[in-house]
Amino acid sequence: MSDDEKAMLWYTNQDKRKIQHSIKKTLKAMQKNTNTCNRCIRGLEHMRSPEHLEQKKINLDCVRLGVLKEQQRQQMFGIFDPNELRNISSKASEWAKNNALQQGTIDAMYRYEKGKEE
Repeated sequence: MSDDEKAMLWYTNQDKRKIQHSIKKTLKAMQKNTNTCNRCIRGLEHMRSPEHLEQKKINLDCVRLGVLKEQQRQQMFGIFDPNELRNISSKASEWAKNNALQQGTIDAMYRYEKGKEE
């Protein structure tokens, strides 16, 4: 593969600036509830408002705290149980799994409806 071909695989600084500009426009539209051009907000939902961002941080902190407490407990008793750490992380992040499933269902329904129109 030539150097030119490799370069085509990577974003340039100009590409990054365009992406950042587009994200900022999308965030402004989201915050004003004026997403008239139907921009995709996937991955930016937590930026919708300070409250959404705070809730995401709280949710992540709950997962981390649960795992850290279990690590401390295991250290205290001289055990190492990765399965229990996994279970605690899984239970504490149930909200994220449920949200992803819900978003995936919405996407699938949207795609199905679009397919019927075509």
